[in-house]
Amino acid sequence: AITLGVSTTASYAVEKNQSLVNSQTSKSPATRPLVTYKPPLEDDTLAIASESMRKTGNKSATVQALAPDHTGLTTQQQPTLYWYTRTPMAVSFKLSKINKDGTRQLLEVKAGSEKTAGIQQLDLGKQKISLQPGNIYQWSVTPVTDKDSGSADAISSGTIEKIKMGEGLTHRIERSEGIDLVTVYAYEGIWYDALETISSMIDESPEDQGLVAIRASLLDQIGLGEVLSNL
Repeated sequence: AITLGVSTTASYAVEKNQSLVNSQTSKSPATRPLVTYKPPLEDDTLAIASESMRKTGNKSATVQALAPDHTGLTTQQQPTLYWYTRTPMAVSFKLSKINKDGTRQLLEVKAGSEKTAGIQQLDLGKQKISLQPGNIYQWSVTPVTDKDSGSADAISSGTIEKIKMGEGLTHRIERSEGIDLVTVYAYEGIWYDALETISSMIDESPEDQGLVAIRASLLDQIGLGEVLSNL
């Protein structure tokens, strides 16, 4: 009788857990809770990167770096950076290291596609560029067609800093995946990793409108909702 009771209890627990899993996966993707981005606290080390060329609130912008108006964080040495083009175009992508004496350009390359509009990306790993902790980098995208126009409105940029992770954050990241991982990154103010993770998920499941809504919400939280309103 004792054995039967234990078996029945265990069976009930398994059925209950499976029911919970089924209820979560059966939810409409659009009903998933959105993710909250909490910008990191700024300090004096970020002041040198306070002047950004990022353009916001301009719905006619032809190219837009998907970067916040403050220095965004990453845990990766070779993150992927994203931008948006309203029409099909290639861009001139530049990356520079910022210091008190000015900037030192590390990379200039043609990126994107002249046949594709929307969100595009560049993997710094494929460019053999690694970010080092304690440094701030500025990256920018400029339409190749406007390269000789001299128009500042054709340039969109952001700044990025690689951080060292503490033991607690490392454990949280290692234990998380999917939307939970996006949530961890966003809550900790790690913008670039949150955007890369959700974008990679969308690449794998482009039909999942719930994932698209989460990315759109994140972009809206950094002031790019109007610019990307037709995304």
